[in-house]
Amino acid sequence: MLGVWGCAPERSNPVDAAPDLPIDGVLQPAELLARVPADPADMVSAPLVEGALGLAVGEGFVYVLDGIASSVLKIGLDGRVLGRAGRKGEGPGELKSPVGIASGVGGELWVADPAAGRVSRYAPDGTPIGDYKTPYPAVNLGVTAAGIPIVPTLTARTLFAAISSAGGSDLAVDPALVPTEISGGPRDRMSLRGLLLSGLDDGSVAMLQNRHGTTFALWRVTLDSAASRIRGVRSLRLPRWLYTILDEETERVRKTAPEEFATGDFFVPFKGMHAVGDRLWLIPTPSSRLVAMSIPTPRDERLTVVVAERAVYEGLIDAAVVGSRLIALYDTKLRVYALEAAAPERFAPPK
Repeated sequence: MLGVWGCAPERSNPVDAAPDLPIDGVLQPAELLARVPADPADMVSAPLVEGALGLAVGEGFVYVLDGIASSVLKIGLDGRVLGRAGRKGEGPGELKSPVGIASGVGGELWVADPAAGRVSRYAPDGTPIGDYKTPYPAVNLGVTAAGIPIVPTLTARTLFAAISSAGGSDLAVDPALVPTEISGGPRDRMSLRGLLLSGLDDGSVAMLQNRHGTTFALWRVTLDSAASRIRGVRSLRLPRWLYTILDEETERVRKTAPEEFATGDFFVPFKGMHAVGDRLWLIPTPSSRLVAMSIPTPRDERLTVVVAERAVYEGLIDAAVVGSRLIALYDTKLRVYALEAAAPERFAPPK
């Protein structure tokens, strides 16, 4: 297959190309603005969240995926519970074993349910809209600016399949555009789970390889307007010190892990990735240094870090930065913190 419009494939090695990027700002969690549930005793009698798996960011709210309850909570940035979508089951609008969520155009909710072989779509108020069969196990998904959900594929020849009411179809791509790091195709479903997706507001998609602490990489995948073809794949710059931090964290976890896990691929470097407006935020696995960081993109050249506070990062499942708020998700609770500027010396990147 020839490159689209005769363009040369966009390629680079994200590790070799990563420069020492300047840090534009340092933020730190400050006042605790809201907690969900509001009363910790609520978790004893009727848990609001039984087993959180991740977040999706909407306009003025977040969706929280509860893997145990097989449902999704909609929570405002003030901590108010705004609604719930889905319930355990295999019927229309029900969820068997959901593992991924994404917020679409107008606050629509999309849920990946690989055990049921489909993704489910809900209106912002939680009303089921439809269930769509997928050509591959939908273990993760992202939604483009045009509202088209895409899922990673199980082949080395393609990157994504677009989902519609007619089913899923692979996006056409020049094989030369497929990054070398993932060009052999996933080894198993866990490898597929290790590709995080997030739609960017210019119609492209951020794709993060999140397999283990030493080989992570990030790309911007440019799609055509109908999401039927991939036009380009370009690595996004990551600072060299991030690799050092996560390598250190990998070794720390390895030393404390049970022997049967210490030699395995047990450590994933990032808890999540969320595009909010024109900024792309990465949520590193909690360490003594970082809880979140935005990275330079074609639409926003700033690199901002949110420094870790022990009360925030311990037990963290996922997090998101929305304006001046940090949304921190734990197994059975959610906390909303105000963010404030910190002195630059609060974060000293390793040399």
